[in-house]
Amino acid sequence: MYHVRVGVESSLPQAAKPSVRTAAAATLTVLLTTSPPWSRVGAPVTATASERQGVSRTYDIRCRRSRTYGVLVIDTPQTLVRHDGVDGELVVRRRVTPDGPVYELIVNGTFLMDTAETSTERLLAELALDRHPDPATVLVAGLGFGFTVASLLADGRVRRVDVVEIEPTLVDVLRRGVVPGLDAVVGDPRVRMVVDDVRAVLPASAPATYDAILLDVDNGPHFLVHEANAEVYEPPLLGAAARALRPGGLLAVWSASPAPVLDDALADAVGPVEQVVRTVRREQRDVDYHVYVASRAG
Repeated sequence: MYHVRVGVESSLPQAAKPSVRTAAAATLTVLLTTSPPWSRVGAPVTATASERQGVSRTYDIRCRRSRTYGVLVIDTPQTLVRHDGVDGELVVRRRVTPDGPVYELIVNGTFLMDTAETSTERLLAELALDRHPDPATVLVAGLGFGFTVASLLADGRVRRVDVVEIEPTLVDVLRRGVVPGLDAVVGDPRVRMVVDDVRAVLPASAPATYDAILLDVDNGPHFLVHEANAEVYEPPLLGAAARALRPGGLLAVWSASPAPVLDDALADAVGPVEQVVRTVRREQRDVDYHVYVASRAG
């Protein structure tokens, strides 16, 4: 997939908007759909082999008739990792942006996260840290790019973090530093990596082990990447998580959409539930993400 951004001066005619099509051999052609005659300053606007490896190129676009111009930037993501994993194909990509490189995690063709917007991953940790007086021992289910774990480790009260991740390739990606700076997350001496399915780990956990359990293994009960993960949001597993919590412990669950059934299940399995909504800007629109925090009686 090619990403095309167009930034224009205020004087650029509104009609001068590009349309994009892909030609044979994955060559990108930019067509300017406007009536005035246009000229391109610089090389012809086609995707070369180097561009398909993640290089960003900028072209000036000039209108001869009105003497106005804009800037066309062509980005092509670079695939860093492609692996047939436990739950399907795992892809890590890098794309160039004006603010620097952005890394994307895609599983089975579904976008899961990137490094451009990590506030809700961090929020999952921050809610537990803010609401628990002594979050010494925490379990995180779902490693992602490690931002939830990194937020936990930034708090000196946290002495141990068990991270349950079913995909060994993702653990290796962070360990090798494919995403710069995040190798320190899995290398921290307080972190214990458990390469396993949380659906097996939580029922086998000893009672009253954790001060907080943070679940972020899928996009929530209503937007599943893997149908088998529906069990994560159902009463049996939530009950197992509740038993693994110490008195006063917290169970926090991330969801990409509102999940009233999850709210009810958490209340039944754990205790009172607080729903926190965080609005983020993605692709020119506002998107709401949800974290449900259930508190076990002290």
